[in-house]
Amino acid sequence: MFQITDVPRILPEILLLVLALLVLGSDIFERWANNDAARLERVRASAQLTAIGLGLIFVIALVQSGYVYKLPDTVPVNFLTNILRNLQSGGPGQAPIIGAFATDDLTMISRLVFIGAAFLTSLLCLDDYPSSNPAEFYALIIFSTLGMCLMAGATELVMIFLGVEMTSIPLYILAGYFSSEARSSESGMKYLLFGAMSSAILLYGMSLVYGFAANAVGGNGVANDLTQLSRIAALSKQGGPLLTLSMILIIAGIGYKVAVVPFHGWSPDVYQGAPTPVTAFISTASKAAGFIVLFRLLTVAFPRLSGSAILDANLGGWTSLLALLALLTLIVGNLAALPQTNAKRLLAYSSIAQAGFILLGLIAWAAPQAFDRNQGTASLLYYLVVYTLTNVGGFGALSAIKLAVGGDDVSDLNGLARRNLPLAVLFAFCVLSLAGVPPLAGFFAKFYVFMVAWQSGAWWLVIIALFTTIVSLYYYLRMLKAMFITAPSNESPVAVPAGIMSALGISVAGLVILGLFPNLVLGILSRVQTVAGM
Repeated sequence: MFQITDVPRILPEILLLVLALLVLGSDIFERWANNDAARLERVRASAQLTAIGLGLIFVIALVQSGYVYKLPDTVPVNFLTNILRNLQSGGPGQAPIIGAFATDDLTMISRLVFIGAAFLTSLLCLDDYPSSNPAEFYALIIFSTLGMCLMAGATELVMIFLGVEMTSIPLYILAGYFSSEARSSESGMKYLLFGAMSSAILLYGMSLVYGFAANAVGGNGVANDLTQLSRIAALSKQGGPLLTLSMILIIAGIGYKVAVVPFHGWSPDVYQGAPTPVTAFISTASKAAGFIVLFRLLTVAFPRLSGSAILDANLGGWTSLLALLALLTLIVGNLAALPQTNAKRLLAYSSIAQAGFILLGLIAWAAPQAFDRNQGTASLLYYLVVYTLTNVGGFGALSAIKLAVGGDDVSDLNGLARRNLPLAVLFAFCVLSLAGVPPLAGFFAKFYVFMVAWQSGAWWLVIIALFTTIVSLYYYLRMLKAMFITAPSNESPVAVPAGIMSALGISVAGLVILGLFPNLVLGILSRVQTVAGM
């Protein structure tokens, strides 16, 4: 039962909802003149309110988590310490709210990732903005972020599905928001069709899980109880083909959301056609939310069906299925990126390949009992944090280039170092991090997932991942060659708006700091514990 004391535990979600309504209301109820200056001011007002609001909510979520500072019990009580203590009372711990939403460390970390990604996206949108209805555009970003937070904390099937849909529907609209551009409209339509299909597959898998649970208790269970992940885990010891089929369908449904092969077909077209800041948001926060909900589902609801990725008699379960998907994703993603001439499409295939590396951390979780599963969890989350910073920076740089030169092909990068050296250097940091070059965080993220996957017994997959990493150097170096070696077709300077440059600077600073001092976050990430055991 929901109690008033649960309000601080869902404070970030409440604030996101309030901010979205505030952004919409501030635009609707304010009178604007019908001229270019007024329209620009209207856009800036919505964008700045969104950026400021998301920044404040991020700070509140960080303070609430207690990761930076935890108020000691011995501190004297006064007005400020009382507020801080009440805020941190909603921090990690306690049972899930009405059995459906957990405020554990996984939820806290996920909130910071999603809200941080939305904040950086709002900075990118300060100058690459919609020409009409700006408040709706920014409110959709906030509503989608709210859905991601619900996905990360959901411990019940219905809540998971609601979170997935609350995340996806605003993104469908955002992908096709520039309806005057044919590619944007095509992007939104493809995203909608593939998203609807993936949601149907996911819902069908969930319905089979519920049917299995209802049959296991002989019709004596309460409906809400049978949709809870911990309850499903308790019943899953009976196993059976129905439960296995439902697990496969759930993996396939979420596989579309995170764009792993063979469920990746939509992503290159959507990434290329959507507005570049929206592409940055879809490729980072949305994908991270998909992986986190997949992690919670598999490790909490289906731990007994995990199997092994080791090439022996224990082969089977969802670990072996994920190992196969990771293998296909690494190979197809990297090979398909080689011939690409459009930079956004190239980064789209790069994002597909990155999903294969992320799967290594999830695969390592199901290692033999002698292996510390927390290592697999920490490697997965660390990779998601680094990947989010890297891709926001990469697509942010492409957004600035498109605003300046009107295109986002690899050829549009020619001579960028001569036209804007700071932009070229920041973009190069993002590309090198994707390639896994030390001392950037991308190197340690790859090294960490390789290490835990090897220790868990999936050595054959690590060897293949190493070879595909070498292959990826070719297309990443093509982008660097274009920026620093190839002569530009136009010597005129490339102007970079302050908002985009700020987002790039924050992203690159995070990559450098986390690469040099990974322990700053690894201690926090290692706190995530799986609710259900084997």
